[in-house]
Amino acid sequence: MAGIIKLIGAVINLVIQIGPEQLKLLADAENAKQVVEQIRNASSNMTSSSILIRFVRTFILIDLVEEVIKYVGAKIVMRKEGVVHTWMDALLCFVVVGVSFQLFEDIGYASGDIILAIMRALTPFHFTFAVIMGYFYGLGKDKRNGFYTILAIVVPSFIHAVYDFSINMLKRGDEFIVLFLIASVIMFIITIVAIIKLRKWQKEGTLDILI
Repeated sequence: MAGIIKLIGAVINLVIQIGPEQLKLLADAENAKQVVEQIRNASSNMTSSSILIRFVRTFILIDLVEEVIKYVGAKIVMRKEGVVHTWMDALLCFVVVGVSFQLFEDIGYASGDIILAIMRALTPFHFTFAVIMGYFYGLGKDKRNGFYTILAIVVPSFIHAVYDFSINMLKRGDEFIVLFLIASVIMFIITIVAIIKLRKWQKEGTLDILI
């Protein structure tokens, strides 16, 4: 589902970039090649506004889509009777869905590349996003405040977008290596904190609150 929605988003993004009036040009191979070259040249000109637009596109067309899909998936799981009683139950549902999502995503991205598969296995960030999502979801239920439910989707989507954006920028030039390294370090720190917090909540029963 996430792949289909992102594909539709990519098509919409392409239409926005070339303009609806130029769609007919894509029917001809030579004209299509020129259009693609124009887009490539335009994307190579980095300005503050173009970088901001690129980040917004990453946030909306990729990461927000993925996090919404995972949120909906977890909600479907939680609808089954007896699955969720406490805040911790709900959080663990989000974690299971998030890790499962990454499993299928890793298989798709690795495509038989063992090195890439190992690298993705060592960056279990969908687990991290799931812990954040589950925490805010449970907080919203406990406080009876829908604002936290919105944060359950927006916060992990934003963090996810920052990391993906750093990867995309690195692909465009080695000068963005510092941005990628900073984003990676931050992600690993957040992941470690998420693991420590989850173990602490389980041990102390902090989130054993009926929701």
